[in-house]
Amino acid sequence: MIYHVRVDPHDSQAGTRLAAALRGVGLATFEGVTDRASLLRLAGQVMRIWHHRDSDPDGVTAIHDRGELARRPGLAGFGRDELTVHTESSAEDQPPGLMLLFCARGAAAGGECRLVDGARLHHELAVRDPELLAALRTPRSVLFGGAAGHLGAVFAEHEGTTVVRFRLDDLARFSPQITRKLATLQTALRDLETPAPLKPGHGYLLSNTRWLHGRAAFTGERLMYRLLGNPLPTVDIPAGFATSLAEPATV
Repeated sequence: MIYHVRVDPHDSQAGTRLAAALRGVGLATFEGVTDRASLLRLAGQVMRIWHHRDSDPDGVTAIHDRGELARRPGLAGFGRDELTVHTESSAEDQPPGLMLLFCARGAAAGGECRLVDGARLHHELAVRDPELLAALRTPRSVLFGGAAGHLGAVFAEHEGTTVVRFRLDDLARFSPQITRKLATLQTALRDLETPAPLKPGHGYLLSNTRWLHGRAAFTGERLMYRLLGNPLPTVDIPAGFATSLAEPATV
């Protein structure tokens, strides 16, 4: 179940309500934000905002079509084409724990967000192809972000939970054991994709160590605002998912 929260960004408890919803499945949608300033107020109640290479000084990244920029490695999000589900900032040693995405202006057609729950993906692969899952859990089996990036695994243990890290573009290099099964992995991702169309004024907050996110191709002047950050100590949002959630039931 994905929780939907109606928030008043002027309410000092709005972030607490949103964080409480997020603790269930690592994802919550929201509405009630009216502008960029109120979005920042809400985000600041939940996370310590993480300044990104592409963000403005306030930490907000405007996601829209930037033409030729989108042809550069790792910058496909600034185009109009389909964007495969991925982990935000996967090349970092420790990617930000949270991602907030807000729709400021919708597309003329297409552009719906697509989400995959890492816990469901882990469970499905345990059933469909345990050999592939074992490869995805093997340390140092994927290079994220090129030579200066992070050498790790798609699924990794983290303080008693399992976290997911994934990308499928020119900046990902997989071990031979994974490469020969990429078609199986892509099929599982497509099967598990949940569309999340965002209307203007609506958004979602997700655990970047549990959920993968992407989008459909679009036309028009779609504009999204993205904020990255780590949970404030007071909101207690765990990383990843309990490994028990991802284990197939035994008979």
